[in-house]
Amino acid sequence: MGVLWTVFTITFAVITVVVFIQPYWIGDSVNTPQAGYFGLFHYCIGNALTSELTCKGSALDFGSIPSGAFKTAMFFVGISMLLVVGSIVCLSLFFFCNAGSVYKICAWMQLASSTCMVIGCMIYPDGWDSEEVKRILGSRQDKLLPEDFQVEEKDNA
Repeated sequence: MGVLWTVFTITFAVITVVVFIQPYWIGDSVNTPQAGYFGLFHYCIGNALTSELTCKGSALDFGSIPSGAFKTAMFFVGISMLLVVGSIVCLSLFFFCNAGSVYKICAWMQLASSTCMVIGCMIYPDGWDSEEVKRILGSRQDKLLPEDFQVEEKDNA
C-alpha cells in the first residue's frame, strides 16, 4: 500500500508541476485568428508579419500576467503544486513516525492540493476577456457554454 501511494503521489506531483509550468492552456489552433497561446502566467502572441512569437509573463512578476483571473488561478495551482511536493517530502516521515499518522498528513495535503487545482481550473476561464486573449481567440473568447461542446461521429467508411 505504501509503495502504491508513493507512486501515485509522485505521479500527481509531476502532473501538477507540468500543469503549472506549461504555457499551452488555451490558444494557437487552426480556428484562432492569430498565433499565440496562454498558460497560467506565461503567454506568447504571434506577429502576423514576421510569424515570430513575442513571449511575456513570469510567475515572479504579477504585473506581467494579463488578467486578474489568471493571477488567481496561478495562485491556486501554485499552492496545489507546493502542497503535493510537500506531501512527497512528508513521505520521508515514514522513517520517524507512525505510518497511520503519515498517511493522514499526506492525505489531507493531497486533498487540499486537489481542491486548489480544481479551484484554479475553474477560475482560469474568467480571464478570457482580457485584451491579449481577445487578440488570440477573436470572437471565441467568450466563456464556454454547454452548446459549445458536441460529440461528432466519425465515419468508418
